[in-house]
Amino acid sequence: MSAKILLVFGFCVGALLAQNKVVRDASAPLSEDENIVHALSRLTWGARPQDIAAVKAVGLSAWIEQQLSADPATDTELSENISRFKTLGRTFNEINQLAADGDQGQRDRMRQRASSELKQATVLRALHAQAQLHEVLADFWRNHFNVDVSKESVALTATHYEERALRPHIFGKFADMLTATAHHPAMLVYLDNALSRRPPPRSDLRMIERRVRRQTGSAEAAREQVEIARQSGLNENYARELMELHTLGVDNGYTQKDVTEVARAFTGWSVDFSAKEGTGFSYKEDMHDTEPKVVFGKGLQEGRREDGINEGEAVLKRLCAHENTAEFIAKKLTRWLVNDTPPAAVISAAKETFRTTKGDLRAVVKTIITHADFNSREHFMAKFKTPFEFVVSALRVTDATVVDANAVVEAVDNLGLRIYGMEDPTGWAETAEAWRDPGVMALRWRFALALSRGTLRGVVIPPAWFSALPADPLELGAVLAARVVPQGLGPATASVVERLVFQRVSTGKASDAAGRDALAKDLVGVLLGSPEFQQQ
Repeated sequence: MSAKILLVFGFCVGALLAQNKVVRDASAPLSEDENIVHALSRLTWGARPQDIAAVKAVGLSAWIEQQLSADPATDTELSENISRFKTLGRTFNEINQLAADGDQGQRDRMRQRASSELKQATVLRALHAQAQLHEVLADFWRNHFNVDVSKESVALTATHYEERALRPHIFGKFADMLTATAHHPAMLVYLDNALSRRPPPRSDLRMIERRVRRQTGSAEAAREQVEIARQSGLNENYARELMELHTLGVDNGYTQKDVTEVARAFTGWSVDFSAKEGTGFSYKEDMHDTEPKVVFGKGLQEGRREDGINEGEAVLKRLCAHENTAEFIAKKLTRWLVNDTPPAAVISAAKETFRTTKGDLRAVVKTIITHADFNSREHFMAKFKTPFEFVVSALRVTDATVVDANAVVEAVDNLGLRIYGMEDPTGWAETAEAWRDPGVMALRWRFALALSRGTLRGVVIPPAWFSALPADPLELGAVLAARVVPQGLGPATASVVERLVFQRVSTGKASDAAGRDALAKDLVGVLLGSPEFQQQ
């Protein structure tokens, strides 16, 4: 990167810190064009220049309805594009069968292949899917129900998890998605429930108590050892995250006692990959805690014969019907689609829709994106792109051809977000403060210039994208800004663009076709790295 371009990008760092969004009249309603830009920025992975015209042609309301009813299965071009990924959607055993009769090295390579193909498919779907809203929500839910492919068998089960536990329910019932994740080996292994088992029987606990009393003479020490033994084998990770992250929210309507009781209800929900058929989910009766349980002050058995599957499913049903779940999901979706500080009116409306429709996710999303407050100016360009959003939107706005999707995966990784690679069950941060940092931004600007100059491995901006640009270098900045940042530039970024054009023109470096081409590419890099392009 040249010293002058570094100077330009250094100036942009100051612009980013000085202005987090373009200054606009806060009282003015969004114009028709701004409404379209706003919808495309939130409901797609980035607007391409032709998208604005396409939405105008059918009308914004009709386009939103199209996105809400779009069926990804009808996207034959995309399906053909990802059909080369042979591990996609396969079970643990089906993937291992692809390495049948192979040595351990071949099986390890198959594990790496499954993980790589899942990540590549994630990128290509975001880039090319016609059902863009579906893909935006797919990212929300894979982050909400986060699993990490680096843990044990998850690399071999995550691809089936994505295809069968998450994607079929994106516009379906929340309860169905929650139940599918609860039964899936990817989740059960990731959050350790596959290892969770019942405590020792009461006879063993009495024996421990007598022994400790005899050895120590202390009733308190005996009780402590009994409690330790009682918890032996019980793993509360899934139970805690089920309530804290998947349904109710942090410390929102449950106690530590509820966590323990829910963990006991899910003992025996495990995995077994020895059977050739099935996903690998296995209920193991000998691991299940058969003692009565009370969750939220109410028993689970309710007169039925004890059964670990029934108990776990009763917990899921109870959580889905809980008022706090409706509020938590409504708030998270509103934050994802509207603003990091989600408006109360939209949350309230979405919560009511969740409650009255029993968790119909299409209806909840529609409530949010058709709410009057969705198009409020205070939410326009108010969110900050994650690394994945930034990279994909940059590729979409430039109509980039992806020759190697792995290169895009690596680019996102280099910016600090590993697809299916977040160790913490909270998933990746969804709000601006986690991603807006000068050090990280410098990496974004390097990516932007590498993309615009054609030096990014595996990705090419087609020459045709530049071919219709004006010959007059003085017009380049305005034309490219309208393409790349349709919401408009703030004064700081506009000044950077003007200075770059002036510098090239005044030194004669834009006097021929090659010079104008170089200027155009550097301008695109500046615009992609600008504070405005980081907003959505």
